[in-house]
Amino acid sequence: MLYTVLSLLGVLGALTVAAELIAKGTEELEGAIGQGMAGGVVLGFLTALPETIVVVVAVLNSAGDVALGSAIGGNVILFTLGIGLVGLVYVKKWKSPLKMVGDYSVEYNFLVLSTLALVPLLFYGRLDVFSGIPLCAIYLGYVAYRLKKFSKSEQRKPIKKSSLLYLVLGAALLLSLSKFLVEDIESVSRALGVPSVWLALVVSPLAAELEEKISAIRLASMSFKGGSIAIVSFIGSKIENASLLLGLIGVLSFDYLPLHRALSELIAALVSNLIALFILFDGKMARKESVFLIALYFVIVYLTLVF
Repeated sequence: MLYTVLSLLGVLGALTVAAELIAKGTEELEGAIGQGMAGGVVLGFLTALPETIVVVVAVLNSAGDVALGSAIGGNVILFTLGIGLVGLVYVKKWKSPLKMVGDYSVEYNFLVLSTLALVPLLFYGRLDVFSGIPLCAIYLGYVAYRLKKFSKSEQRKPIKKSSLLYLVLGAALLLSLSKFLVEDIESVSRALGVPSVWLALVVSPLAAELEEKISAIRLASMSFKGGSIAIVSFIGSKIENASLLLGLIGVLSFDYLPLHRALSELIAALVSNLIALFILFDGKMARKESVFLIALYFVIVYLTLVF
């Protein structure tokens, strides 16, 4: 037990360093390539990289349920607890509501599109090549659109080598530590007698998304526009999860993956996406919206455990 606790503390310390590196690299990169590319595409991809690797490996090993859980499991947490915490930290730090800046409407609109794509998927009831290719196309279209906008805009500052170094080092730490973080938290929880249902529905998902929340909170406290970049990175990573990762499951599956066993998770992901879209519609988030989202997360967890 003592060894596991010490290991967990060490991993958390290293993750904090990784979050600092990623936040610093993203902040510097944003000055050169803009919020959408730095936050939505680059940081969104980096923070979703652990899930991406899990999805590909799981599908190739015929573990479709594991792949599906990894692809959609983080949406509820990030779009309630994650955004809420970022909003609270931002308000406390800057004494002002979090305001989205730049052309974040691109991420918003693609989140709308990826959310709408979940509706026919629920009725279709399976992930296969026919449903997977259109889902992949949504994310590829998002990245292509961002690249096109970037190529037409004037580069404001040269890209610093230090920003790329920060991101590479931070991402490497994040990838190498994510698995150990989840394992250590699960081990400590079991030793403390946490019920298995809480472990599956609360502890493990929180642990899996912890590094993403740490990076976002650090961004929100580093600069006045850091909160907007953090939210854009959340949206970018979850666009990827709801489109590219689900699509890869369908494309890479040998046959098809039925969705009836994950119906409740898909519906929860759909609902959390809709809530995030509603909260961010006016481009502002004050303390009351942040508190509401945090409270909503615990309500969803409670209802999931009860029903």
